[in-house]
Amino acid sequence: MNQTSKEPEFIKTIGEIRGAEEEHDRLIMEAKEKADRILREAKETIADEKASTSEKIVQFKNERLREGNKAIESKVQTLVKKAKDDSSKISKKSLGKPAVSKLVKDFLKDL
Repeated sequence: MNQTSKEPEFIKTIGEIRGAEEEHDRLIMEAKEKADRILREAKETIADEKASTSEKIVQFKNERLREGNKAIESKVQTLVKKAKDDSSKISKKSLGKPAVSKLVKDFLKDL
């Protein structure tokens, strides 16, 4: 009789152990799923930020190129105007060879 009363308790203990193991497995699975979701969201956030940063870099480069082009165009216009003025001066008067050489050297220095 004593043994039959212990069997239901033993079976009950086995059931509790199985229940605890199932709960353990469920908790581990939920934790893994949560970790995977967090990792996926982090990767998506990183990809979005990377794309945004790349776009900002391209915009910055384009702006710097526009500014550089404006500066170059301004310098070219200044040099063209100076060259026209110098050529106008040269065409108005007759110069000797040393004077022409000096004007050419001065002009080339400005480039």
